[in-house]
Amino acid sequence: MPRVVALDVARDVDATRRAVILETLRTRAREGADATTREIASDDDAATLDGASCDAYHAHARDARDAARACERAREKLRAGGALEVVVDDAATATATAEAMVLAGFTTVDREGDERVRCVKPNWARGTAFALKSRAVRVNATEADAADAWRASGDDGDDELIDESALLTELDVNATPVKYDDCDVGAGKKACKNCTCGRAEAEAAEEATTAASEETFVSACGNCALGDAFRCAGCPYLGQPAFKDRPGTKVELDLGDDL
Repeated sequence: MPRVVALDVARDVDATRRAVILETLRTRAREGADATTREIASDDDAATLDGASCDAYHAHARDARDAARACERAREKLRAGGALEVVVDDAATATATAEAMVLAGFTTVDREGDERVRCVKPNWARGTAFALKSRAVRVNATEADAADAWRASGDDGDDELIDESALLTELDVNATPVKYDDCDVGAGKKACKNCTCGRAEAEAAEEATTAASEETFVSACGNCALGDAFRCAGCPYLGQPAFKDRPGTKVELDLGDDL
């Protein structure tokens, strides 16, 4: 029974050139065995061919669009294991054709220079199923085997235990324990309302020390009462508003009418 080979050349190709391309494809199709050729020039011609009815598919591609169309038609018309060969006009089209073949699901893509690209339709049918269950005979492990699996290799009972204390250095033994702050708000924040970590007492002591230093503090620059913009970096009044003669006395502006 002769092979069925499809010859796919677009109808809008120049008539003279189309005849040359068809003759080239027809010669390639008849190499090695007798073949019945079917010419395809449009989607209507392709519709006259049954699906998976061709043994080989020869096509011509001028650009990536022709290559994609040829791959789509060949995927439908070729039998499993059938070959697709596309004759191209230039290197760019050859690259686009190889990519289109891969995207269409063809395998064994082979590029012959910048003239033609070949591939093969996979030898499987749509909907094929295969059970993934292993055919090997499974033997259930015994409890003894499970115990051996957990036992360290080379366990002959002669291993010596290491004293953990011997691993500690003098620095580890005499290290000062780190006191961690257990306050919920984290370090750098003020004490909680029901503080139990000692932060409230520390803040109270710091405030008392600050108040005592302010009472005995004597300004060396004389600018402490003017506000933070005029105070030194170590001024105990930093953060407090400006005052007149003593801390706590706010500066008030006289907004009375002079007239």
